[in-house]
Amino acid sequence: MAEITRCPVCGSESLSEHLSATDFLVSRERFRLAQCMDCCFIFTADPPDEKRSGRYYLSEDYISHADRKRNLTEVLYHLARRVMLGRKEKLVARVCRMKAGNLLDIGSGTGYFAAFMKEKGWEVKGVEISEKARQYSVSRFGINVVSPEETISLPDKSYDCITLWHVLEHFYYPDQWMTEISRLLKDDGKCILALPNFTSSDSKWFRNNWAALDVPRHLWHFAPDTLERFIQRNGFTCTMIKGMPLDLFYISILSYKNSGIRFAFFRGMATGLILSFKNLFIRNSASSLIYVIEKQS
Repeated sequence: MAEITRCPVCGSESLSEHLSATDFLVSRERFRLAQCMDCCFIFTADPPDEKRSGRYYLSEDYISHADRKRNLTEVLYHLARRVMLGRKEKLVARVCRMKAGNLLDIGSGTGYFAAFMKEKGWEVKGVEISEKARQYSVSRFGINVVSPEETISLPDKSYDCITLWHVLEHFYYPDQWMTEISRLLKDDGKCILALPNFTSSDSKWFRNNWAALDVPRHLWHFAPDTLERFIQRNGFTCTMIKGMPLDLFYISILSYKNSGIRFAFFRGMATGLILSFKNLFIRNSASSLIYVIEKQS
């Protein structure tokens, strides 16, 4: 992808340099973040071409930690994941007003969420770009997973719920994916998006060392107002916004690690506690937010 010169949310060409950030996971390269002067949307201005982007995912840390429990951080990650799986299942059941139905998990990774929902009685299909992750999902959980190119074969209006847990920020063509989601979702279906929150308290605390920037894998850095503007332009409306409180601790630990600061785990936990208390009084300031959206009538 060439350098982005037009805001993908509002189309404005009035852009400014916002900050630069380092790819701490793979390459140590620096990437520029631009801000739209009209709608304030932040995005990675100079991402690699899509055909070259695969090399920026060549890290074992990007296969969702799989089953590793090598240290205290990874043990806590697994505990938090189990808690969040239960919360996600309850959220899906509540917003869809059904205990079981047809669910499509886009960006299904190694299949833990899809497998959990299958256990709860849902008919589940995953969509995953990584062949390695697809194979893991099949061998470990027996989940039916397709590649993004194969979604074209899925029938129209066939899903009660479509979930994207930290996925939309990776898409090179998010508008096209929103069109596909609209095609696949039943008229009364719900789509659930989880995204890092660029206007979160920890984003402001860590600035360009904020781990959830995750350049260049994260192309789009949404906040509640810009996300709502984006989905409205694509024929959706937002009916609920919820915080993901546990993400704050994990992101804080990684952010200190990125900064090269000693005792990153303990500092991250302490900062998480401080910012969690602060977030109680500031609406939509969580590190990650869940958006429940539906088709416009």
